[in-house]
Amino acid sequence: MSFEIEITSEKKHPLIDRTEYGFKIGYFGKGTPNRLEVKKKIVALKNLDEKLTIIKNIETHFGGTDAIGSIYSYGSQKELEFFEPFHIRVRNLSLEKRSEIIQLRKKKEPYKHLFIQEYNK
Repeated sequence: MSFEIEITSEKKHPLIDRTEYGFKIGYFGKGTPNRLEVKKKIVALKNLDEKLTIIKNIETHFGGTDAIGSIYSYGSQKELEFFEPFHIRVRNLSLEKRSEIIQLRKKKEPYKHLFIQEYNK
């Protein structure tokens, strides 16, 4: 998918070992790009670790050709797990992993090992 990304802000939080980036996506004539495509493009642009990077939000407006959002890059897996809620971490995984984790959680079976496998690839 063809879209342009512009990093609009960068804020470091050394106490929690996190860097927050604001971004703007331009996608004239196309649909809104999905989170994983945006994440991969920003990770490549800023040389971040994809496993420790979370897209927090993407906001669009009806009929608009751009979106704004924020992405968080953590310094360690421990910090990411502590500060990011379950639904945000799941939202940033591939569709297969996401459905597998949700099914296991509904059955009340252990699922946290799937997060670790995803982060340690």
